[in-house]
Amino acid sequence: MAVPALAAKRETAAQLEQALIAGSSAHKTDAEMARQIGSTELSEQLSEATLDRLRAQVILGPQATVSLQLLADQSAFLDPPASELPTMAAPEAAAQQRMLSAARSYVGETLPRLPNFLATRTINRYDDSPQAVKKDGWPVRAGLHRVDTSSREISVRDERENQPPTQGSAVWERQIGLISGGEFGTTLGMILTDTFQGRVTWSHWEQIAHAPAAVFRYEVPRTASHFELISTLQREAAVEGFAAPSGPRGIASIGVRPNNDPARTSIVRVRPAYHGSLWIDPATGTILRITMEAELKDSDPFRRAAILVEYGPVKIGDATFICPVRSLALSLAAFDTQGSASDAPTEWLNETLFTAYHRFASTTRVLGDSAP
Repeated sequence: MAVPALAAKRETAAQLEQALIAGSSAHKTDAEMARQIGSTELSEQLSEATLDRLRAQVILGPQATVSLQLLADQSAFLDPPASELPTMAAPEAAAQQRMLSAARSYVGETLPRLPNFLATRTINRYDDSPQAVKKDGWPVRAGLHRVDTSSREISVRDERENQPPTQGSAVWERQIGLISGGEFGTTLGMILTDTFQGRVTWSHWEQIAHAPAAVFRYEVPRTASHFELISTLQREAAVEGFAAPSGPRGIASIGVRPNNDPARTSIVRVRPAYHGSLWIDPATGTILRITMEAELKDSDPFRRAAILVEYGPVKIGDATFICPVRSLALSLAAFDTQGSASDAPTEWLNETLFTAYHRFASTTRVLGDSAP
C-alpha cells in the first residue's frame, strides 16, 4: 500500500529559513530535516541568495540538502521576496518597447547564427513514486526523489533543427519522463511569435549575475498558442472506462499502467493557453531566463506542466556566447484516487544541465611560392 504525502505547509522563504535554523538548533536528524523541508510549500522563490545564507547558517545532511534544492527548483517559477528585488523605478513605456524589440531581434537574428557547438546534456530525473523510508518498511509517497541520471553529447544544430516548431518546449519519453526541449531557440521563437496575439506587460527588475534584468510577464490565449501537448490515452483493460495518459512525445504524458492494445489507445493533442515570464538584459535584448506554464482544464490528464530555462555566458575558445545552462520541467498528474494508491508517480521534476561546451575548428593559412 502507498500512503499519500501529508498536505504541504505554505511558507515564505524567511519562515522556512527560521524553521531550519530552529530545527538545526534542536539537533534534528538528517531524515527529520528532509521530511520537514519536503512538507513545505513556498509562497515565494527560494533564491540563490537565501540558499547561500542558509548553507552558511545551517549544516544539512545529504538527504536534507537534496530536499532543499528540490524545494528551490519547485519555487523557481515564483517571484523572489520583495526585499531581494532592486529598488529601481519601472522604465517608461518607450524604454520597455525598445527592450522587447531588442529581444525579438536577438531571437530572430542572433540565436540562429550561433556556431554549431557540441555540449554535454545531463538529465537528473525525479518523481514521487513510493519508496521505503526505512529498511524493509512499507513504500510510502514521501515527495520527490531522484530516479536516475543520464548524460550524452549533443550537437546544437541537431537540437535546433530536429525539434518540431510545435513541440519546441518539451518532450515526453516513456522511460525518461518529462524533459525540456527547444532550449537553443525553438521555444523562444514560439513564445515571441505567439505573444504578437497575446499580451506582454512590465513586471519588475530582478538581479541576475550581479546585474539588473528586466522582467516581463506574458500571456498567450488558446487561439494563438503553438504550445502543443501530446498524450496517448490508454484505457486500463481491468477497469472499464479508466483512462491513463502516456506516450512518446509531448510536454506531459503520464502513464499509470501500460496497455499495448492499439484498439484501446487514442492520441490526444491539446494547444492550451499559457503564460510565463521573460528576463531580458536591458542593454542588449539578450534573454537570460524564461518560464512557461500551461493553463490546463479540469478535463486535461495533468494538473500542471511548467518549464524554466536559464541562459548564461559560456566561453568557447576566445569568444563568449550566451547559451542554455540549465532547465527545469515540472508536471503534476490529474488527481486520481486509484493512481495515488498505486506505485505510479504523480509528480515529476527533470533538471537538465548543459556543460562542456566546445566546437571543432581549424585555422588555415595559404602561402604563395617563396622568393629564391
